[in-house]
Amino acid sequence: MRINRTKSIILATTIAMIVSGCISRPKEQTTPGELFILGQQDLKSDRFEAARLAFKRLLREYPDSKHRRDALLNLADSYFKEEEYIEAKVQYSEYVQLYPVSPNTSRAYYFLGMSDFNRILSFDRDQSIARDALKSFMALKQRFPRSKYGAKANEKIIETRKIVADSGLFIAKFYLRRGKRVSAIPRFKEIIKEYRDLPALRAEAIYFLGESFRLEESYKKAGQMYRTLIDEHPTSPFSRDAYDRLLAMTNNR
Repeated sequence: MRINRTKSIILATTIAMIVSGCISRPKEQTTPGELFILGQQDLKSDRFEAARLAFKRLLREYPDSKHRRDALLNLADSYFKEEEYIEAKVQYSEYVQLYPVSPNTSRAYYFLGMSDFNRILSFDRDQSIARDALKSFMALKQRFPRSKYGAKANEKIIETRKIVADSGLFIAKFYLRRGKRVSAIPRFKEIIKEYRDLPALRAEAIYFLGESFRLEESYKKAGQMYRTLIDEHPTSPFSRDAYDRLLAMTNNR
């Protein structure tokens, strides 16, 4: 009891010294607790490089410290707050691997996803980063269904899936315009299958799948797609075009 009280006094004294400015940087004999407090103070004051020096030293010199887990998470936070998202991703990834069931693992998964989300390129570019973000958000939802970060993860899942879907549709239409229907058709089919929760985008994919079949002179398949579009998405602006296509195909028989 006396030992614990002594430790508490030492810790309180250390905090007071840091706040008052008596301790500004880690000394040679700094304890892991002191390094952690120094790092936290620097992180709160946006002195990111100084915070990282403290956290990295703690992780390097005190592998068995009870502060190691929080130091690693704070190290990741220091990169994220400074918008160094690639390095933040490295540190959050290490955290979820080393501590798969800690109280802060769901938080680490969320910011792991955000480290990718904040680097997503426009829909006409490669979306591998967006897919990585989705994996992290989905892992959070699956592994920690009651996490307070679940609602935020849901929002990002919706946003990210829309970006990936838009990219897939853009690529499929690009191939169609180039006459490469062999490449376009499976992409349209994948969008139709995977994105039932995005009706406007799905309706567009159904229409252009019909167009792909029509250009291949597979009129029966084209007609099936146009009718599916009209039945399932009657308010879509593409349904009017689908109706006109069906009418023209009927008159030409």
